[in-house]
Amino acid sequence: MSIVWNAHRVSAGLDEIERARPELFDRIKKLLDEYHGVVRSERYYDILLGDFVERYLHLVYVATQDLKSEIESLVKSGSSESSSEDSSSKVNFQTIRTTLEFFSDYAKLPTLTLKTLRALTEFGTTGVLVSRDQLIVKNSVSSGRRDKIIVSLLRVLRSAKSARVLFVRPFSGRIPLSWVGAMASWRAWAAHDELEIKYLVEVSPDSAWRESKILKIDNDSSLSEIGCALISVYLPASLVEAFESIRRLVVEARPNRPDYLYSSQSLWNQLEFKILAAEWCELGTKLHYHQHGGWYGLDDSHVGEQFECRVSDIYYTWGWSRGDEHTRVLSPLITSPRSQKKSCDSLICFDQPPQIYRLQYFPLPGTLQTMYDQVSEFIKIRESKTDLKIRMFPGDYGDAQRQAIVTAKPDAQFGITGDIFIQYSVSRIVFHSYLGTSWLETLGTNTPTICFYDPDAYKFRSDAKSLIEALTQVGILHTSGRSAASHANKIDGNVQSWWLSTEVQLARTNFAEKFANFSADWKSQWQREFSNLLKS
Repeated sequence: MSIVWNAHRVSAGLDEIERARPELFDRIKKLLDEYHGVVRSERYYDILLGDFVERYLHLVYVATQDLKSEIESLVKSGSSESSSEDSSSKVNFQTIRTTLEFFSDYAKLPTLTLKTLRALTEFGTTGVLVSRDQLIVKNSVSSGRRDKIIVSLLRVLRSAKSARVLFVRPFSGRIPLSWVGAMASWRAWAAHDELEIKYLVEVSPDSAWRESKILKIDNDSSLSEIGCALISVYLPASLVEAFESIRRLVVEARPNRPDYLYSSQSLWNQLEFKILAAEWCELGTKLHYHQHGGWYGLDDSHVGEQFECRVSDIYYTWGWSRGDEHTRVLSPLITSPRSQKKSCDSLICFDQPPQIYRLQYFPLPGTLQTMYDQVSEFIKIRESKTDLKIRMFPGDYGDAQRQAIVTAKPDAQFGITGDIFIQYSVSRIVFHSYLGTSWLETLGTNTPTICFYDPDAYKFRSDAKSLIEALTQVGILHTSGRSAASHANKIDGNVQSWWLSTEVQLARTNFAEKFANFSADWKSQWQREFSNLLKS
């Protein structure tokens, strides 16, 4: 029995996950305090592993729903045995090395989590064994050659004095040259640090401890109880066996604590940042974090936004606010599209794996096919002499979407890769098959934009709905590929005339002010913001 993961089902899951999180978080804190022989604050652990807790709970929730669906199918068919070849297998669990590895294995973990839950349900606590294979935990993340040169230049620019404001990964992608200029002018009080701290720690999984902490569950166990039952197995070695060694190396590598620590990327994928943020915030450093992508502020519920807001002293957004001094508007550092000859139209696509690794309001199994169908429909119906360049979503999600596109249009043109803003710059108009980050980038930089999406996959906050409706009325937003293509055909003779019309620009400007408040004047905004902080 397949589960259709539409917005209604996602909402139910997010509600249950939110109820389960406090109990699971409390158990993790107790386990790690006990293991490391310390008592650390809740905020320390939230900065360190709040991202992991959210993703882990999503995996466990989806596994419980899949297992329930399997049982219902068996009852319906009158069978007493599962058709799954893994249904009666014990699990020899390979300890996850790092949270980064945990996030990177998004395609494999749903299947593993379901298998682990089956084993625990059928065999009890002896059904899950922890492998004793030795692990090497290391930081191997490094920049490309160009960024390494720029980082070296930024290091030379640093003042001899300790920086009061430390910027770590303040943007996604390559380091823009405008950032080098900003750091040169702010060198008296600010510094840039990628925190590429090298370490290599060899550990053996503490199998006895991990297995002893597995708890029993039954058919009536809640999500929080199931999450607590398996958490000792899933905790990465970088938080357990290797943590103290890594923590010591990282803290020793950066002995100078700043007054303010800023990032827009590092809470989700950089252990070194999270260790320093957790340690420094305990000593008085203020953590300033910036929204780094789409969906934030728009989704009815967004766990990334909730986590980042929760652990930050100040949270910066792309325009939205909740009437809280803690949340402030600050334009992100963004590359504005250059004025170039328009050589094509662009279609920016989205994709997801066939397994669920997180719940969010976007196409998931059950609504993914609708998105593929919408893309195919759009490509079939669109008529223009201008070439359409299709940009696939980065990542290996199978070839279902590409095959759907080729079936609809055998001579479809794929393939501008690299800096997406270069593609925006050469595009007469940019189409989007989803509502994520890219449509905010084109709307915020006033690039002609048309989007189509499946309303069953999304759920907007109440304060965004009127702005969404205004975009729909002027032809920017569409709820089908057919509607988007028909509108594109209608304006094809003069895209600029439509885009620069009063009603389109009013709808775009009102929306961008709240959700895509980009500015070429970002440097002055940041200067004012941090100057005021330093004065206070």
